[in-house]
Amino acid sequence: MKKKIINIFGGGCAGFSFIRRSQEVKDAIFKFYIGSENSEKDHYWGFWRNKYSHDFDEICLKWNKWKIINYENEKTFFSNQHPYCLINKNKWINFCKVKIKNSNVKIIKKKVEDKNSKFFVDEKLIEGDHFFDSRNIASSKNILLQHFIGLTIETNDNKFDPSTVILMDFRCNQSRGLHFIYFIPFSENKALIESTLFSKNVEDRKFYLSAINSYLKSFFNIKFFKVIKEEKGIIPMHHMNFSQENSVSIGTRGGATKPSSGYTFIFIQKQISNIIYQLNNNLKINNIIHTKFSLLMDKIFIKALEKKPEIFPDLFYKMNCRLSGDEMALFMNGNQSLKTWLKIIYSLPKLLFLNAIWHYIKRN
Repeated sequence: MKKKIINIFGGGCAGFSFIRRSQEVKDAIFKFYIGSENSEKDHYWGFWRNKYSHDFDEICLKWNKWKIINYENEKTFFSNQHPYCLINKNKWINFCKVKIKNSNVKIIKKKVEDKNSKFFVDEKLIEGDHFFDSRNIASSKNILLQHFIGLTIETNDNKFDPSTVILMDFRCNQSRGLHFIYFIPFSENKALIESTLFSKNVEDRKFYLSAINSYLKSFFNIKFFKVIKEEKGIIPMHHMNFSQENSVSIGTRGGATKPSSGYTFIFIQKQISNIIYQLNNNLKINNIIHTKFSLLMDKIFIKALEKKPEIFPDLFYKMNCRLSGDEMALFMNGNQSLKTWLKIIYSLPKLLFLNAIWHYIKRN
């Protein structure tokens, strides 16, 4: 039987996530075009453990407890079955590379060009049976963004609780948009701390660093610390699924990112699992991950956030405090039950969201 040729473009998370499972695809040869070596700085991806992450448990950091905090309240969530996980990008890429040794994959360190829905390398046409594209793509302008700067720090004193992640702490400057601190304790004196904003404007680096310094001083009495590394990111808070004739987009350009949260990593794993099943069963390939209802709710949520960001520190707390740790983890991973949706919807300010729905209907 003739083997099918599968081409994958882009050497990021989605490309490597697909390639590491190449041997699961029946009768196939993979050509993996990664361009030049990925120069993007190392960073972390967060998610809640589910069935798509069991086979790489050993390279994840895990916490069974996480918190959401605002100026008046805090709630600790707990889950044994679905802990919050963090995975290092470089560790993930190396894990995937080990999986493809002596396999049916050829790695090609050349840039792919496309013209008239065909793909070329060194002006030579790339041929094959399937084309999966995970290359970066520019997002629309004047949209809501999630943007952040994070520092991995080390202190002389043991001030941190390594058992509990602070998922969102809104006790910070809210003058530039919805702003929270994301805090991952690796040990009693080492942590990742990020200043994250939901707004249309990316701030000067000093704004984020000032927020981090102020937070450490106010809530941990830490004035001096060593910076081990710095990371930053900008995530568009809108649904992006770039379609092109003769290819299927995967990863961020293929709609894997959850617009309202920015979580992408675990949705990529689900997307790749679905595609492998489709390939092995000769089904039409599609990259759909998020339901139409979920995407509609995200659009309404984001429209409301654009109109009244100042109420969202309290709203995020109210939305989530009705949920158990398992319910929140499943919801954030895209496995929402009707009961969970009803709890979320019941907590929303009705007039604001009805107004957001009306604006959405008028625009569509």
